[in-house]
Amino acid sequence: MDVIIVSKTHMSNAACVGGIFVNGRFVRLLDSNGYNQDSETKLEVGDVYTITFSERTEKRLPHVEDILVHSLKHKFTFSSIDKMIEYLTDKLKVKIWRGSTEALFDSHLQWTSGGSGFISESSKTPDSSVGFWIPDKDLNRKDYDGKVKYSYPIRWRNIPFVGFQKPIDRIPKGTLVRVSLARWWTPNEDEERCYLQLSGWYQLPEDEAADGDEEKEDFPF
Repeated sequence: MDVIIVSKTHMSNAACVGGIFVNGRFVRLLDSNGYNQDSETKLEVGDVYTITFSERTEKRLPHVEDILVHSLKHKFTFSSIDKMIEYLTDKLKVKIWRGSTEALFDSHLQWTSGGSGFISESSKTPDSSVGFWIPDKDLNRKDYDGKVKYSYPIRWRNIPFVGFQKPIDRIPKGTLVRVSLARWWTPNEDEERCYLQLSGWYQLPEDEAADGDEEKEDFPF
């Protein structure tokens, strides 16, 4: 099966690598033993690999994307991130949330007084833990306690950034970004929760070429 690498995030001393199969399924690429990839993994956003895999036998909503990768063979790398997004949006027609933070994860998120988004055992659990979002407002960088966060300007919403990209001061509205829900954990002896995080952002492709004859990439799928 061919998989497109679409995200790479920090997770303790490892890397959580997200992908999309060419049939449109979101996956999280664990190693054959069920662990995240090494922090020095060569898997990069925009790469396409042919893999063999098996399903992780124990899955808990919303983290349904986990697969165990047994072999990897590099197939090609998209010539640009724009071309990758063109394929995801035009060919695979991936689902994209649009608008405010209220649209994320089908409106199942709750929010703390400090602006952190989460789902809990007492809330409705979405059917996936990852997704794409095009925000309707700029996301502005606001670091706190040594951590990079991006703030949505309405109702005090702050999203931690966990990607490998170099942080920027502002993610303009209309930019395609990837969001995810962290693994279940119990903060401050409270109920178990999955917290919202920002995995990365992408340069949106042009909606249409100026002269209407933009060259299209021949995707080898």
